[in-house]
Amino acid sequence: MQEWTGLARQQAGVISRAQLRAGGCSDRTVDVMLRTGRLGRRLPGVYLVGGAPWSYEARLWAAVTATDGRLGFATAAHLWGIVDEAPPRIDVVVERPDHRPLPGVRQYRITMPATAFGRHRGLPITTRTATLLDYVGRRSFAEACRLTDRAIQRGWLSVGDLDSRLRGQPGRTGNTMLRRIAAVVGDGAAAQSERELHRILRSAGLLGWRPNHQVWQDGELLGVADVAFVEARVAIEVDGWAYHSDVDRFQGDRTRQNRLILAGWTVLRFTWLDVVERPGYVRATILGQLGAAA
Repeated sequence: MQEWTGLARQQAGVISRAQLRAGGCSDRTVDVMLRTGRLGRRLPGVYLVGGAPWSYEARLWAAVTATDGRLGFATAAHLWGIVDEAPPRIDVVVERPDHRPLPGVRQYRITMPATAFGRHRGLPITTRTATLLDYVGRRSFAEACRLTDRAIQRGWLSVGDLDSRLRGQPGRTGNTMLRRIAAVVGDGAAAQSERELHRILRSAGLLGWRPNHQVWQDGELLGVADVAFVEARVAIEVDGWAYHSDVDRFQGDRTRQNRLILAGWTVLRFTWLDVVERPGYVRATILGQLGAAA
């Protein structure tokens, strides 16, 4: 008996009939424990030890035990800290889905390489990288950009991870979005952000600005502004994806900004997501500064 009770403790009080059998319990013994309240049914073939709380962790263990699956998608994203809120249903990745409806459980039948799976607090789960790629691939473009940028900044994801998914699992749902993301990561993001900034300036009817303008003082190059309004001495910079994950680049950007300010320039900094998602804010900020300078 001690063998299965120890396992149940490791699984937040959850135990399956198959695990009870492996622990030396006959079906008759299991039925007696159910009748006497020592066990309580939670999912088909999955029980909660009497007195144990039906906690979120217990629900997770019940879902993976009932399906022989691994936690994935939104549930894994929550557990890895990618998103704050737990989804209403528990997402599991399975080889063969149970055709019976399981309350509170959503099953995905997906073939993944063994490297896509791991453990988190003992629970079987898709790795953080695999979870990010699965989750991002099913978001809107704006949200996918935001999550990917954050993940790259924190070292959770790399451009190589995107390429590996697209090459290694070409038929996966979500790859269309991942291709869009891959197209703008790194230098692509910088180029697109500058194009978006130029579009915002043109739509506002602003004239007299210069792209990639070199600012010189006393024969010394102080820096190159993404966009400069020379007469107003306003420089506009757009930070690309994960710009501050590179320490040298972060330091260089700040040094250049300080040199421009000391030379009498105003520097406005925007993020890649600002110009893509909040063009109105970008336009209003630039107009406000130009008005103040005039």
